[in-house]
Amino acid sequence: MSGEPRPGWKNLLQGTARVLRAPIYLLALVTITVMAVLPQFFGTQYFALSLVFATIYITLALAWDLSSGLTGYISFGLPFFFGLGAMATGYSYYHGVGGSFSLLAIDFGVGLLGGLLFALPTLRLRGPFFTLLSLLLPLIAASFVVAFWQVLHMPTIGYIGIPFLAPSPQAELPILSVTTAAVLTVSFLLRRSHFGLVLRAIRDDEDAVESKGIRTLPYKVAVFSFASGIAAFAGGTYAMTTSFGGIDSFDFQFLIYPMLIAIVGAAIVRGGLGGIVGSVFAGYAIILFSQYLTLPEFNLQELTLPIFAFVAILLVLFLPSALGRPSGPREAS
Repeated sequence: MSGEPRPGWKNLLQGTARVLRAPIYLLALVTITVMAVLPQFFGTQYFALSLVFATIYITLALAWDLSSGLTGYISFGLPFFFGLGAMATGYSYYHGVGGSFSLLAIDFGVGLLGGLLFALPTLRLRGPFFTLLSLLLPLIAASFVVAFWQVLHMPTIGYIGIPFLAPSPQAELPILSVTTAAVLTVSFLLRRSHFGLVLRAIRDDEDAVESKGIRTLPYKVAVFSFASGIAAFAGGTYAMTTSFGGIDSFDFQFLIYPMLIAIVGAAIVRGGLGGIVGSVFAGYAIILFSQYLTLPEFNLQELTLPIFAFVAILLVLFLPSALGRPSGPREAS
């Protein structure tokens, strides 16, 4: 056997290790670990549950940044794939599939396939045309559930009684923290790979990339399909956290919060690969803050989402770089 491939693998492993030694990445992992361990010793059940939701939203934000942030193709279809994962969890459980990890594997596969079927035709479009089509997805899905919930043999407009991922939020949190750390690691490595370099080039000037003989569609389809699988996986974990997978899983809060987390993350950790890592810090802060605003002593439950939606609009207007339009130094390849 030829010894030529060995230096390539060695260089790849060395490059991967070098990337994963980045201080900002290690700080994000430490933050995830601390947040996973903290409720085991301090805080209330509500605090632990809030952190569970935070990890789910951070995973969603990483999925959105992986696709829209890298390519510049702004997608509003995240709630569709999130809801698809939640519904797939309920449907699979009602049809005899047992075991949390089996259900989540199905969710990821369904999201991957759904993302592929959506991306293949729509990513031939650009700009507002693609964004508009992605916006219609969660609206169509919610209407479909309302119209056909009886045909789908649902007990109501969703599946109730889905088994919990773990007996308590404190037990769920380490599991979800590991998945969030895994998604963060994949995102971090992908941005430093040749694949990520092509995606960033597509974001900067797709016509220039195609003029070099590189077909951009396969790259875009691959990353959007993978991100859709992650979103569906997150939807499955949400269904197992709330014991329900239904129409509320297609709500636009599962777009507003992840986008806000990604935008704020890019704003607080500027430059290079800091944006995706910033989503970890922003996610915990934003979701904990929003969860505590819903407590009876504040009584701001109805205003929480509009407040954050307004903040997201302001950030989109005044921080366009967070939506994939770079301002400042480019990421190192």
